[in-house]
Amino acid sequence: MKKIAIVYSKYSPVIDALKYNLSDCTVDCLTSADKTEKYDLIICLNNTKSEGNAISCHHSLLPAFNCDEPEKEAVLSGVKVTGITVYYQNTGKIIAQYPVFIKNDTHYDNLKQELTYLEQTLLPIVAEKIIKNEPFELSKIINKNCNGACGGCSSCSH
Repeated sequence: MKKIAIVYSKYSPVIDALKYNLSDCTVDCLTSADKTEKYDLIICLNNTKSEGNAISCHHSLLPAFNCDEPEKEAVLSGVKVTGITVYYQNTGKIIAQYPVFIKNDTHYDNLKQELTYLEQTLLPIVAEKIIKNEPFELSKIINKNCNGACGGCSSCSH
């Protein structure tokens, strides 16, 4: 059985989503990244850092807005697209990215809430695929509730 460490500094609903998706694994929630070498995968939340095979999620499409308040910086700079990036901490290698469009009247607190919800959706799926060593196609994962209004994408039968 694979062993997963979730390292966090404060509670996040992402923890519950990860535990649910990774129910086939042993999942330990830690408030410190010390002694994580015995884990197959380390998932760091809330800007925590770890050594080894650690992944994390950033609320921007890296390399853009690689800062502590990426939602605020994106809104204040006037960009129209941001998103989330899942990446390996030790190498910076990007694993997955998903875009989010920013409306003209979006406040950065609302954007942060939207990106946190997206993190709850995407990070558990990416972690599960890494543990199972399986490829994933984001369009099929994220759009699984497609209503067919897309005009015939390959993600649904419409």
